[in-house]
Amino acid sequence: MSTDGSGQTRLTNSSSGDQNPAWSPNCASIAFHSDRDGNNEIYVMNADGSTQQRLTNSPATDQNAAWSPDGTRIAFWSARDGNNEVYVMNGDGSNQTRLTNHPGNDQLPAWSPDSKRLTYVTSRDGNPEIYAMNADGANPIRLTNNPARDFNPFWSPDGTKISFWSDRDGNMEIYVMNVDGSNPTRLTNSPSREGNPSWSPDSTKILFWSDRNGAEDIYVMTADGSNLLRLTDNPARDVAPDWCSR
Repeated sequence: MSTDGSGQTRLTNSSSGDQNPAWSPNCASIAFHSDRDGNNEIYVMNADGSTQQRLTNSPATDQNAAWSPDGTRIAFWSARDGNNEVYVMNGDGSNQTRLTNHPGNDQLPAWSPDSKRLTYVTSRDGNPEIYAMNADGANPIRLTNNPARDFNPFWSPDGTKISFWSDRDGNMEIYVMNVDGSNPTRLTNSPSREGNPSWSPDSTKILFWSDRNGAEDIYVMTADGSNLLRLTDNPARDVAPDWCSR
């Protein structure tokens, strides 16, 4: 859809679940995961929905694809080795490489703007926390430390902030913090649930989903939490938004 919510266009048409679309940096392709072949695998298609191609082929779950800003790699998480770990592959699906190796669940990777680091969510400390590591898996650093769940980290394109959702205040809300984990700040304040924050290319706005009006719909707000605008209005679920700078 357009950034004002107009022009909503269906791109996939499958009896299975097609989820978590992720734009390539040049806006020419969209990666997503689907269980159309029996379990969740990573696929890619053209921006108009054509030429849908499967990139992973694993007996376990592969999901939540994330393009590197330089357009060369896709990070994702997979349970192919017995538990959830973060992997990376080339944009064509080749050279699939495991980056994390821990008995705790590692998932939901997101790239830094320079493609040199990744954030991810891990339960290695007993509850979901946000970590960062080098793009080769080295130097993991814990960014959040809270007894509640911290999920879905997403770097701002200007490299200064990381957005995420957390239920540390009793329900799912959108937060933002500095890239070193300092100064976590709550942006939404609603008795409903909010999730999947995604930055605009100029780092001035954040997309997310909320069920504050009874159904899960897509909203946008400025990066300080003001100027909230609802973009979709449908009784079905609208979730997992992602921006394209085209």
